[in-house]
Amino acid sequence: MIILGLDPHPTTHTAVALDSRGVVLDSLNVKNDADGLHQLWLWSVQFEDHCWAIEGAGNRYVAPLLALLFARNQVVYHIHPSLTSQYRARRGKKKNDLVDAENVARVLLANPELPPYQLSTQRTRLQELSRTRDKLAQQRKANQMMLEALPDTTTASLSTALQAVLTSLEAALKELEHAMATLVAQVAPTLLTVQGIGVVLAGTVLAEMGDIQRFETVHHFASDCGAAPVERGSGKNTRWCVNVGGNRQLNRVLHLMALTRLRCDERTKTFVAKKEQEGKTKRAALRALKTHLARELYRTLQASHVGGPIPAPSKDLFPRRLDIPGSGRQALSL
Repeated sequence: MIILGLDPHPTTHTAVALDSRGVVLDSLNVKNDADGLHQLWLWSVQFEDHCWAIEGAGNRYVAPLLALLFARNQVVYHIHPSLTSQYRARRGKKKNDLVDAENVARVLLANPELPPYQLSTQRTRLQELSRTRDKLAQQRKANQMMLEALPDTTTASLSTALQAVLTSLEAALKELEHAMATLVAQVAPTLLTVQGIGVVLAGTVLAEMGDIQRFETVHHFASDCGAAPVERGSGKNTRWCVNVGGNRQLNRVLHLMALTRLRCDERTKTFVAKKEQEGKTKRAALRALKTHLARELYRTLQASHVGGPIPAPSKDLFPRRLDIPGSGRQALSL
């Protein structure tokens, strides 16, 4: 299998062909326009058995290429930038688009278990709405702080102008949230039944997660959210540490869910208090809670996908032990 690693940019695309031994076969740099994409396609067909590894396949400027590839039944893998960063972090190693494209291909070569990327119009739309809303929310907060910090000697016209901008931002946020609510209701309305999740967080989950079926188990989903502990060991010393990888937007959703439940859910308060009594810090107890919230999200989304009943919070919502796939250790205490 030949891996075609792609480093995409708004104006150019750089591709590298890597064989199964990790040997670079060829490379190409094209403009990100119709002629460039056609040239890239003609270059790729010389490799009979191939697949695509694209860094940041969900970016808007990759959409025309993805439409071309999926129309021709190509297998595409989304490579998260956090995976390629391990190559960029090496001291003394040069960096350019050609090197980045090669590193993208090497990530897939080293991680063959990565699920293929699936194109979804609704997911793409939710990504645009979710990320635009986040930017507008930041602007609203900045304008609110400026308005509150105005001295008493400020003219009325300046205060009125800032208030008008703030009002416009709030109206735009409501419009975006309404559009997100419509899409969430079409894709996974049961997600809104999960305690701690509203329209905004539900839209973020669906935008960042993609098809829930691409995760073989709940543990893979928790790992993708950065909510599953990872092993750090050498020799006789083995320990489990915080997973700083994974999708940080999904991890943020779990964090906000946890904070919401800590305010209004007695079972969650009891769970965290029990963890603290066992000797865990507040942050460690919160991380354990996020792991179980990831499980609940996974089961809800699975049930929504197959049209089954929504799994109610059962007695195993807060299990005492967590299975870690591929670690050789099952039933890890949290």
